[in-house]
Amino acid sequence: MTRRPSRTILSNLNSDTMVDNPTERYLRAMAVPTPRMLWEAEPGDCVVMLAPCPARFREYVAHTLDLDVDRVDIVAPAETALVHPLALADALGAGDLLTARPVLDPFALDRPVLDFARRTGVRLHPYEAPPSDEVLDTVRHVNTKAGIRETAVSLGLPVAAGGFAAHRPELVAQVLAFLAAHPAVIVKANRSSTGFGNIVIEAGPRHTREHRVTTALAEETDRASGWIYEEFLPLTASPSYEMTAEEDGVTDYYSCDQRTVNNGWTGMVTPAVDGPSTAAMRKAARTIGEWLRARGYRGIFDVDCGTYGDGYVVTEANVRTTGGTYLHKLARRLRPGEGPVHWRADGRFGADTGGPDFAEAVRRLAAEGLDEPAGPVRAVLTTDTRETDGKWRYLVAGDDADAVSEAEHIVERVLEVP
Repeated sequence: MTRRPSRTILSNLNSDTMVDNPTERYLRAMAVPTPRMLWEAEPGDCVVMLAPCPARFREYVAHTLDLDVDRVDIVAPAETALVHPLALADALGAGDLLTARPVLDPFALDRPVLDFARRTGVRLHPYEAPPSDEVLDTVRHVNTKAGIRETAVSLGLPVAAGGFAAHRPELVAQVLAFLAAHPAVIVKANRSSTGFGNIVIEAGPRHTREHRVTTALAEETDRASGWIYEEFLPLTASPSYEMTAEEDGVTDYYSCDQRTVNNGWTGMVTPAVDGPSTAAMRKAARTIGEWLRARGYRGIFDVDCGTYGDGYVVTEANVRTTGGTYLHKLARRLRPGEGPVHWRADGRFGADTGGPDFAEAVRRLAAEGLDEPAGPVRAVLTTDTRETDGKWRYLVAGDDADAVSEAEHIVERVLEVP
């Protein structure tokens, strides 16, 4: 088997393709878990992270994957960095490590990575030649909430009732008018990810509505991309269909039911549970994928939906690598073969006091037999951030859905998550 060329895995999770006007809290939240990109590496690769990569985590990944980590160049700051990883690599004098690899594999297509590819001649995965500015414009547009709404409607796909506001006074006025006819509204920053900028407001009593809306939106300063607002529907599930746009067509990658807390993404369960709208949602994702492919986009994308009753709506598209892309790759790496793989992943806050540290958690998982390569289920800690942001991030993968579900309960007990 021919080995693929070495590459630079770039953790540009803080790309402006994903979010407008990010707060320092958001940038830090995106940067802290970027050492997880090490799970994608193979000997000869370079991984550019935005947070320190502790030796114990490198050794854990090496042991779990039987990976020679010494043959992987790791570019990581001494403290969490809030900049683009290309800027970080330059600041650390590591630019030569990136240009020494023939391929750059970024988390998202954005202006810095496109300019880097054009300037250095490094191939921008998965393109054979650098994509045009028009492709970047398409990616930026459809990654906005207004952009995917517009695209979905043009393709005859359902979206929730709602609209767009460019400025805060306009947003307040339109949300007030909208709540006169709808029980609740969700307001979303037009360019955002993982639930950043989402606010839910109930209509409530008419005589207090203006005060409550004004108060809820008081801290919303003007955004370059504005906001969208939509009817807050009683969703029964939030399935996502991830696919790949290739030269010859659009192919399935995986599906999942998303886990959310306070309308923010935390994890997922694969595959998505079938329901009355499954076939229609999968077709919708493929339709959007063909639309993207016709405009020159190549690579991973997903289409998120929400189901309610017997219907569904398209809620957003992530035209980039997603939080689940690397998890599915890792699940396949842990469970190689042609058969189906079931996996669950989440990010859970640990107990306020006590609980295991990283080394003890690893030991406990091993004691439960969840680190055995030949075992029916494997569980891994995908990052080592408990001491940084209070979170345990984990993946549980196996051949049987029930066994994976049972193993997740063991992981929760081992980690002592509330």
